[in-house]
Amino acid sequence: MKNFVVILGIGIVLLGGAFYLLSSDNEKELATSKIGAASEMSQESTETMEPGRYTADTNASVVTWQAGKPAIVGYVHTGTFSLQSGEIELSNESLTGEFVLDMDSIKLTSLGGGKAGQESMLEGHLKAEGFFDIESYPTATFRIVDVSPKVLPGPDQSEYTATGELTLKGQTNSLSFPMRVVVNNDNEVWMYASLTIDRTLWGVNAGSASVADRITDNIIGDDVEIDIEMKLVK
Repeated sequence: MKNFVVILGIGIVLLGGAFYLLSSDNEKELATSKIGAASEMSQESTETMEPGRYTADTNASVVTWQAGKPAIVGYVHTGTFSLQSGEIELSNESLTGEFVLDMDSIKLTSLGGGKAGQESMLEGHLKAEGFFDIESYPTATFRIVDVSPKVLPGPDQSEYTATGELTLKGQTNSLSFPMRVVVNNDNEVWMYASLTIDRTLWGVNAGSASVADRITDNIIGDDVEIDIEMKLVK
C-alpha cells in the first residue's frame, strides 16, 4: 500500500462537492459540503509530505462558522472557534489522529442582521445548555478514521476525501468530506476545507424548527457552515 496522510479538523467542524454524515443504521444524509474561499487562496504543493508525526499550529490555524435565521434576509451571524490541539501520526501504511476544538472560545465576528453591542450576550447564549452547553462539554473532538486516495500529498496530489467521527455535546456522528492539502518547504502542511452540518444531530436544538411550538421568523436554521484553514508542522 502506498504511503498516505490525512489532515483535518472539526471540530467542526468543521471540506467542491457534496458530503454526507451517515447514521449507522439508515445512511441518512446529514450534511453537505463545499470547497470554499480558503482553498481557492491555497497554492500548489512544492514538496511531498514525509511520514512522521505532525502537530497543529493552533495560533496559525483558523476555524470559522456561519449560521442564522433563514426567514430573515441577511440575518447571518459569523464567528470563530479556537483549535485546542491537533496531531496526526503517519507511517507507511497507517495513520492515527485527533483534533480538539475549545468550545468556550466561541466568538462572534459579525452580527449580520443583529443589533450592535449584542456580541457578548449572544456568545453567552451559544455557550448555554440549549446550544453547546460548554460547562458540561468544554471541547469537541474529531477522530480520523480513513482517507482516500491513500497517496502522500505532494505536487501531483492535493485533493482528498476524509472520513471520521465528530463528537460534540456528548454525541458522535460519522462524517465524510473533501479537503485540499498543500505541502510547502520544510514539511509545512496546510489543510483547507469547508462543510455544512445539521446541528440538531448533536443535540444543539435551541431555536430549531424541529422543537418549536410554532414556526416564526425567529426560527434559527439547523445548518451551520464551517470553514477550516489549518497549519501542521513536523
